[in-house]
Amino acid sequence: MNAQWSKNPWTVYRFPGRMEVEKYVYTPGLHGLEFAKALREGRIVGTKCGDTVYVPPTTFCPDMTRGEIAEVLGPWYVESYTVVHESLEGKPLEKPIIIAVIAPEDAEGALVHYVDADPEEIYIGMPVEPVFRPPEERKGNILDILHFKPSAQA
Repeated sequence: MNAQWSKNPWTVYRFPGRMEVEKYVYTPGLHGLEFAKALREGRIVGTKCGDTVYVPPTTFCPDMTRGEIAEVLGPWYVESYTVVHESLEGKPLEKPIIIAVIAPEDAEGALVHYVDADPEEIYIGMPVEPVFRPPEERKGNILDILHFKPSAQA
């Protein structure tokens, strides 16, 4: 197949077909369980290794020692983002969805999540803060964070 690629960065390519995804059982490990527990409590935690905290938490530090769980308070910043205007079916969305890589100032690593902001106003480096579901709706997973929202904290 001889593909003609556009030099226009806004060109959208669609590749028809199906991708099979098998269901599997994933064990998050002890630190992953602490991360889930903290999300259920409305907190975000990472693994403290020496003077550095890693988010999401890892079971082992880079030097192969065990780290300790530490709360990550932020502030959080948008490192990268994309604005989605179409559904997976190719239909226009009523409201664009913003998906961003969000990193804490006081830790290494990042989370990928939704940002509830005006697509015309979001920018790299924008301070954001997590918005959690009400406590009775939390299940101990990343979706306990509804989204991040712009924050005045810098």
